[in-house]
Amino acid sequence: MQSMNRPTFLAIKNHSPEKPVIVFVASRRQTRLTAKDLINYCGMEDNPRRFVRMSEDDLELNLARVKDDALREALNFGIGLHHAGLVESDRQLAEELFANNKIQILVATSTLAWGVNLPAHLVVVKGTQFFDAKIEGYRDMDLTDVLQMLGRAGRPQFDTSGIARIFTQDSKKAFYKHFLHTGFPVESTLHKVLDNHLGAEVSAGTIATQQDALDYLTWTFFFRRLHKNPSYYGLEISAEEQNTMAAQTIAQDFMVELVGKSLNDLAESSCVLVDSATGEVDPTPFGKIMSYYYLSHKTIRYLMAHAKREPTFQDVLSWMCSATEFDELPVRHNEDLINAELAQNLPLSIDCMGDLPLWDPHTKAFLLLQAYMSRIDLPITDYVGDQTSVLDQGIRIIQASIDVMAELGYLPACQMLMTLLQCIKSARWPEDHPLSILPGVPTEKPPTGLPGTLVSLSSQPTGALAALVKRLTLPFSFTRAASQLPHLSVSIATVSAEGVTVSLTRRNSPSNPDCRIYAPRFPKPQTEGFFLIICSALPNGADGELLGLKRVSWPPVGKRNGNGKGSSGAGSSRASNDKGGQLTVRSSVKFPEGVLAESSVTTSDTARVNIRVISDSYVGMAWSVTNVEVKLEPGMKTQTVVESSVPSKE
Repeated sequence: MQSMNRPTFLAIKNHSPEKPVIVFVASRRQTRLTAKDLINYCGMEDNPRRFVRMSEDDLELNLARVKDDALREALNFGIGLHHAGLVESDRQLAEELFANNKIQILVATSTLAWGVNLPAHLVVVKGTQFFDAKIEGYRDMDLTDVLQMLGRAGRPQFDTSGIARIFTQDSKKAFYKHFLHTGFPVESTLHKVLDNHLGAEVSAGTIATQQDALDYLTWTFFFRRLHKNPSYYGLEISAEEQNTMAAQTIAQDFMVELVGKSLNDLAESSCVLVDSATGEVDPTPFGKIMSYYYLSHKTIRYLMAHAKREPTFQDVLSWMCSATEFDELPVRHNEDLINAELAQNLPLSIDCMGDLPLWDPHTKAFLLLQAYMSRIDLPITDYVGDQTSVLDQGIRIIQASIDVMAELGYLPACQMLMTLLQCIKSARWPEDHPLSILPGVPTEKPPTGLPGTLVSLSSQPTGALAALVKRLTLPFSFTRAASQLPHLSVSIATVSAEGVTVSLTRRNSPSNPDCRIYAPRFPKPQTEGFFLIICSALPNGADGELLGLKRVSWPPVGKRNGNGKGSSGAGSSRASNDKGGQLTVRSSVKFPEGVLAESSVTTSDTARVNIRVISDSYVGMAWSVTNVEVKLEPGMKTQTVVESSVPSKE
């Protein structure tokens, strides 16, 4: 790759010395390295800043907005960077400066070719291969990506022509010449991922039988290309036979086999039920979870295979990192060496990931999440963007895992996954001091006199909080962060043999209208949410069987006056804004039929349940109402209201 940098610089000088240029590279790291080499070549010229097209004052103003060091250095010489690892503001700035012709060169990954319309006079594709950790070697870029990059050459309204240069191996030269002058047909890849698509359609009710699945296929581009170019899809049909009845039969048999295999794979993952006699296909709760969270059925299969009632924190972290969704996490050349060094400084061993090598993307995800919760600096800049990607996907994977464990009835597993979710949003380990998420509170030796839990801190009056900050000489930012914590009270509105309605009230007004949580290290803003758990109560008061689990969140700003729909996982939810700015949301959970009557703690006509409300954002933040009596006569309701601000034991 480095050997292509000088030809790139010469191509810019020869073909577009004054007009905009986009240089496409294979990875985020290559954007920085390429820009650095171009800067070095500029230094050998009479005018080192030949690519800058703005005044010094304008440049200084723009540099002050930049967060990424590599981008700041490159902009000094009129070169911009663009890749998914940059924060949104930096990407927008690079696009804005290039579009307004204030910088002449933009070094970018292929994401720019697809996502942003920024044409240039000259496009340079610097290399047509990228490193793929799965094969431990380099592989060719997709032709569609290359074509999309080349399509950026030529600016409408400014140029009558555009220039594109492809730098590749000599052995590939004839191939790309043929591709550019003749072209290849666009083919479908639906057959490679048909199982997940069918799973989503079955869950939505679009497909109810195997015949429906075959009909669904006939409406796709895949069906058209299968008959036009059968050899691409592995069918041995000659060009002369393509329009014969025999060819139609072979294609039909191929589709029947493909649909059958896809449905069998889904059934093996417990996502659908297939009746071989009637051909009927029904979704399972796990299939609906897969579809709702946009997950692969293989992730559900992995969870089902490794699920256990009482997992450790290490177990649930490894479950999450083993998800199929991390298969495409970038692993670059020699990153296995970086991963080995990083693993030595983290608390959890990679042994729990099985026999996966250090260059495996799932192992890398496991290490990146540990580094995030440990709040340690990452060894290279590339890992920052990779970590953001892992965190972004991790939330929905954990939420889906909670639903899977709830469906299995594994209450301790649900609670451990909730702890993992809290730790990821707070960037802390579960054993860290709960208040260490706040400014000025170290993990190692927190100041003596701090409340032991976040619930205790959130319930402190404003005056007491101010006195605490003054006494312990904590920074002012501590007060501002503490004010974002929810002070919650939980009460039972109605309870019967059919179910229970729980009311959540936020006694302190949220510090921002969207109820954003305090999570300065999480890459995207998160809003407050809670898990509502209903379980049977054992004679000693401990939690027994899981009866219901829901998500509850505050309603949007526009629906807080009067009654509106709140957000939750199932059943109904009502929300209002009480006088004084307090937010209240009600959520109803129906008991599974017959479960209460079978409970071991049931007397002749009464059962007892425990109600837990757990924050999805703050470690250890939970509230409880225990030993709630439930009359077993159907339809009979008690009006007893039990109000509690008492937190769970943390």
